[in-house]
Amino acid sequence: MTGIDWGKPGKATMEAEQANDPVVRIASPGVSLEQVGGKGRSLAKLAVSGLAVPPGFILTTISYRDFITTNDLQQNMMSIVAAAGRDTVSAEAASENIQSLLAAFTIPQEISSSIRQAYTDLGEDLAVAVRSSATAEDLPELSFAGQHDTYLNVRGQDALLEAVQGCWASLWSARAIAYRQQMGFDQQAIAMAVIIQVMVQADVSGIMFTANPATGDRSEIVVNASFGLGELIVAGQVTPDTFVLDKASSEVKEAVPGSKEEMAVSDADQGTTIQAVPGAKRAELSLDAALLADLASLSLKVEQLFAGVPQDIEWAVVDGQCYLLQARPITGLPTAPLVDVRWDPPYKGGKLIRRQVVENMPDPLSPLFEELYLQVGLEHSLDKLMANWDAPFELAEMVVRPIFVTVNGYAYCRADYRFPGRRIFKIIRWYFRAVPAMLRDVIPQWRDDGLPTYQATILQWKTVDTASATDAQLFAGVRALTVADADYWFSVSMIMGMAKITDGALHAFLSVLVKGQLISGMFLRGFPSKTLEAQVELEAIAERIQAVAALQDLVTTTSAADLLAALKRNPAGLAVAETIQQYLENYGHQIYTLDFVQETQIEDPLPVLLGLKALVENSGSTPQQAKMLMERESLAEKTSASIGPLRRWLFRKLLSWAQNYGPYREEALFYVGAAWPTLRKLVLEMGRRLVAVGTLRTPDDIFYLNSEEILEACSSRLQGIAIDDLGRKATQRRELREARKKLHPPPMVPEGRFKIGPFDLSFIETQKRNKDDSNTLKGFAVSPGKVTGTATVIMSPADFESMKPGTILVCPTTTPAWTPLFSQALGLVTDIGGILAHGSIVAREYGIPAVMGTGNITQRIVTGQRIAVDGEAGTVTILE
Repeated sequence: MTGIDWGKPGKATMEAEQANDPVVRIASPGVSLEQVGGKGRSLAKLAVSGLAVPPGFILTTISYRDFITTNDLQQNMMSIVAAAGRDTVSAEAASENIQSLLAAFTIPQEISSSIRQAYTDLGEDLAVAVRSSATAEDLPELSFAGQHDTYLNVRGQDALLEAVQGCWASLWSARAIAYRQQMGFDQQAIAMAVIIQVMVQADVSGIMFTANPATGDRSEIVVNASFGLGELIVAGQVTPDTFVLDKASSEVKEAVPGSKEEMAVSDADQGTTIQAVPGAKRAELSLDAALLADLASLSLKVEQLFAGVPQDIEWAVVDGQCYLLQARPITGLPTAPLVDVRWDPPYKGGKLIRRQVVENMPDPLSPLFEELYLQVGLEHSLDKLMANWDAPFELAEMVVRPIFVTVNGYAYCRADYRFPGRRIFKIIRWYFRAVPAMLRDVIPQWRDDGLPTYQATILQWKTVDTASATDAQLFAGVRALTVADADYWFSVSMIMGMAKITDGALHAFLSVLVKGQLISGMFLRGFPSKTLEAQVELEAIAERIQAVAALQDLVTTTSAADLLAALKRNPAGLAVAETIQQYLENYGHQIYTLDFVQETQIEDPLPVLLGLKALVENSGSTPQQAKMLMERESLAEKTSASIGPLRRWLFRKLLSWAQNYGPYREEALFYVGAAWPTLRKLVLEMGRRLVAVGTLRTPDDIFYLNSEEILEACSSRLQGIAIDDLGRKATQRRELREARKKLHPPPMVPEGRFKIGPFDLSFIETQKRNKDDSNTLKGFAVSPGKVTGTATVIMSPADFESMKPGTILVCPTTTPAWTPLFSQALGLVTDIGGILAHGSIVAREYGIPAVMGTGNITQRIVTGQRIAVDGEAGTVTILE
């Protein structure tokens, strides 16, 4: 490599750039992903920053597009791919056909002349590496690693042109086609650039990670190294030396020698050849401390250059000098382990409990949701609630505000209430005067005011043209919709409160004054609800598919991710696809969790499609509401007849109250989060604008900023200025939230019993306290019946695909959007939730036993273990 100018382009290349020719030098500032592909953009950024990147040039995607357009190849290739199935055999057949098409044409003269001249500028008959660089490659969410071809030690213009055409063709290899299909990437949107660099004749080469890819530890650098070219390491054909370095000091924490049996070396005639490494050399470590320190220093510069995102770096060493060959974000990196996690209140002497609205927030919260919903929305709605009640006291007299806070990202409700002694009698008088009005007005208030007001706010912002709205208008909509949902929550919570009180009273009566193992849930089945209406419609779609053998076969053989597209391509399936789309329009607002960082069903219908596919394949159970109604009424009559007059009167009164409020609870809860599809559209538009200017990496990074930071970023955007520091903060907060998902929040912080003064209120908690070594866990008996079976643990919607029909669903909690799983479940067990949790109600309608609020069941078992669920005693027994 002696004598090559690493920084200055040749004259022909400079002139080509000035003429907007499809050839650009590697060290070109401002090149785009669409222009030079993922690998090319990365290398350009490294080279422009002054890091040691081998010199060369990039044949941009313009050349590839011109090639396929000039020869009318695009339409033919898309037709071949569209006709192919999803399996490997189909991808291979499609690849063979496309490769034949491409091989029939040569590179146009204008393009080949540009390549020849740029190659001459590098050096006459110089050995070069020719690397593919696709527009969907080396991205944070899609690496496409190993999907496209690289040619090493290429010499001569003719050989170079052949390698270029080989890189273009590799865009349509069977593995590349199958990978894009699997990842849902638009095949027509893909294009290929080609990187041509001076060949580095490496003494040692390898891969370096700026975070530990096995553990996710961001404080470590992991280096894999072996002798010769890095081809064998990348392909996994040699066992390299492995070094683990401390990121802060570059000191070697661990060095594991590899066997290094073979190495790839350059060959003038064959490009590269494989040679055996001499026995004595195999025993040597391929890198010494000085080179490891140099590589560590380089890796930190690369990571910093890419906004602190952990990088997967390919490197080579020649005569003691380190060079960078490639850098891309590490995909699939485990979350960084958390250390010294403490569960302490955020204020001195505080007591917190996991109940109330936070039951619908099972995961650590995103920063924007925590601020706008907990700190702004719920506080606003509490003030509004107190004003509507005309309360003779300030809420702050009874509890320190804000009412809802977080610990390690998890939401908690304050439990350190206090009574203002000097006003206690006045408060009690007001309470007894206000309660009858609450009982009378709670349902009309929700039906006639709470819900219509909420829906009107959604409609107002749903009609906004996001493309033309200003940043300020978009953010105003985000705040307005958040506050509207929080206001609606307290309208719902009043119904939930009344339902819980009346259900609890009925349950207590049955437990104490009626013989037999009766629970209130037995008398609260067979009621209609929007949630069950949605599920019945989904089951009707499944039955429609089952009625047509060809459609049933299509659904059975197609992955859920591709189901809608496959139905739309099939003449018989088009109407079914339209019905599914209408289903999503009607019910797609349903939330998987209250935090608006999570997509709703209409944005992410995969869990719905998984449920539909399971119904088609397994014909899951269907709620038999007419049967439930008859059983409910029969049991009520039988119970009335078995007890004396006074208890009969009390039973009927309690039953009437519970059946009056209970059904409305699920109906009201169905609309919680209904604003989120509209809100997410507004906030993601802001995110896209911040991505365009370079502040954020992805649009949904915006959920990891707070209001002040978003407004600052938007203000800078209008001046064309990116704030890199905000992008780094968003990435770090996202990673922290992912790491916190592995934590299991205790029911109270600090651990203890829920008391107000001398009164023990543990009975209203939504989690039982079970010992970690007990094989029998207590919970709330919410749906009658007993079942023994295999458990399937589902922690989040991302795991819905793992649900095995005919097993017991075990999960942290459920919301309406989880309903499609119930038709496949034999029973239900949760960490959080009580008699009136969503899962309790739906489980009763499906007639499956359920125990909720065990506290730690998801920590105690794994998928495949056998458990016994007793929905009448409220116990879960771990059998193996």
